[in-house]
Amino acid sequence: MTTSTRLLKSKDTYSREALADLLATLADRIRSGTVTFDQAGSSVELAVPASVRLDIEIKDVPKPTGVKHELELEMSWVTGADGEPIPSGGVSVS
Repeated sequence: MTTSTRLLKSKDTYSREALADLLATLADRIRSGTVTFDQAGSSVELAVPASVRLDIEIKDVPKPTGVKHELELEMSWVTGADGEPIPSGGVSVS
């Protein structure tokens, strides 16, 4: 079994407006099929396939000073040796 390789990690604080702008840019780049993340002089480019898994988690975590609210969006896809996405099946809704 191989281990994962962290390509980039970021934990930053944004104003609501700046976060909305960042997410809008991310949405545009996902639509285009290529997303590039730049940080401290290095960049990571991702080719986004036509089908992507999205996991959403919302939770409240009690803290001594109050409640920490978390909204996590995790996108993932698996590619084969040829670099093409591997279909995962799933559920359809009509």
